[in-house]
Amino acid sequence: MPYNQVTTIDDKEIWLTAEEKKQVDNFHKSRIAFAFLSDGRCALNIHDVREHKIYLQEDFGVSFAEFENLIRGFIIRGRIVFYKSSAFLPIENISPQHFAVVYEKAVEFFGKGEYEVWNGLKVGKLGEQWQPIQKMKNVFL
Repeated sequence: MPYNQVTTIDDKEIWLTAEEKKQVDNFHKSRIAFAFLSDGRCALNIHDVREHKIYLQEDFGVSFAEFENLIRGFIIRGRIVFYKSSAFLPIENISPQHFAVVYEKAVEFFGKGEYEVWNGLKVGKLGEQWQPIQKMKNVFL
C-alpha cells in the first residue's frame, strides 16, 4: 500500500481521499520530523513523505505502543512543534536537552531566525496546517 493512504488519529484508522493524500504528502515533504526514542536518540525524518508512525517503525523498529508515548514533532521554517500520541497531545515536560537538540536541527535545516514553539495540536482537516493547543514562546536562533 502506498504511504499516506491510511493514517491513525486518536487510535482510529482514517482513509485519505486522493486530495488529502496529496496535501499530506506535500506537508510531510516540507518538514523535518523528529522523535526522541526510548534510548534517548533523536530520530529524524528529512523531507520524506512518510508520517512519523511509518518511518519510526520502518527505520527504527518502533512498535505502535512505544510510538504512542514518544515525544515527537516537526520543524518548518519559523516553527517548532512538539506533541505525543496519535491524538497530538501536548508534552507535559519538555526537557532543556530536547529543546537544544531540536533547536540545533532547526538552525541546521532552516537557518537562524525567530521560531514559534508550539506544544500539542488541535486535530483539524487532513492535509491542512493544524492549530496549536499551546503556543509556548518565540525563540531566536
